[in-house]
Amino acid sequence: MKSIFIFGYYGFQNIGDEAILSCIINDLRKFISNPKIKVLTYNAELTKKEHGVDTISRTGIVQVIKAIKESDLVISGGGSLLQDVTSSRSLIYYLSLIFFAKLFNKKVMFYNNGYGPVNKKLNKFFIKKILKKVDLITLRDVDSKRELEKVGLRNNNINVNVDTTFTLMSSDEKKLDEIFRIESIPFDKKIVGISPRKWRNDGRTKEVIANAIDYISSKGLNVVLIPMKYPDDLEYCNQIKEICNSNPYIIKNYYSPKDVLGIIGRCHFLIGIRLHALIFAAAKLVPMIGIEYDPKNKSFLEMVSQKNAGRIEDIEEEDLFLYIDDVLKNIDVYREILKDKTKNFKDMALKTGKMASELIDE
Repeated sequence: MKSIFIFGYYGFQNIGDEAILSCIINDLRKFISNPKIKVLTYNAELTKKEHGVDTISRTGIVQVIKAIKESDLVISGGGSLLQDVTSSRSLIYYLSLIFFAKLFNKKVMFYNNGYGPVNKKLNKFFIKKILKKVDLITLRDVDSKRELEKVGLRNNNINVNVDTTFTLMSSDEKKLDEIFRIESIPFDKKIVGISPRKWRNDGRTKEVIANAIDYISSKGLNVVLIPMKYPDDLEYCNQIKEICNSNPYIIKNYYSPKDVLGIIGRCHFLIGIRLHALIFAAAKLVPMIGIEYDPKNKSFLEMVSQKNAGRIEDIEEEDLFLYIDDVLKNIDVYREILKDKTKNFKDMALKTGKMASELIDE
């Protein structure tokens, strides 16, 4: 029985990261017979309940090192784990896990990760020194590869792929009907989804989004605010609703990634700040308008040729209204573009599971 240790930003009720973990586990099980999977998480009980795997707390350092030592493969499980925008603490923590894995001569793999931004020179130095020892690196976009090359990492084992969550399956229609009933969302009009997040220019962004909601509502459409991280995004959605003149709906309860994928799949189009709201929309062929708070959003929107309303700090209400009008007018065109751009994404994402199985068997 092969033993696999997965680390990432898990147990924080972030839908995107939980979707990544769910897909990694399911994809590994497709290619590796009965793997013994242990996951590093903030909330061991929650992660064990949601994903059906053994778990270990991020704070139990001795237990973490023991788990690494007992594994056959250590996986950096998706997302942009290596970044220093907020602080260097998490970056150093994740690099330390890789360091110990290689110290114990373990196979290490980056599983469709994003990378950056990393701004501090010392952090870039550590990244180059440690990542050059990683056995296999798969990345979810070409910009991540370019940024790694800028720090001097030019390994032959770096592969550009897509985000892992393109293998996620949505909940069935019966389950989604029940969710819409619980959330009191009617079926009388088309739905526009909005996935916001709090950022530095909080007040201005909130006002722009609220006005966009009123603008969309004036066109005879229902707006549903879709939190992707609880409770942070839910609180922010409530704040936005308070300053709206219209009456948007809010997904108030925490649902599984496959439920949220299904909810977004029912949208006419989506306005998203959270990356995985955009990825979920693309997976369900829902046209989108993205707003950048991080370079990863820009990279993804370019990959799927969808509207980018610009940086969150600079977004103008009038421009956003024009983008909304354009998407509504050309909705079928944008859907066909998505269909063409994403047609191979599921197979590409699934291929990483096969690469992991080949690495662990070497």
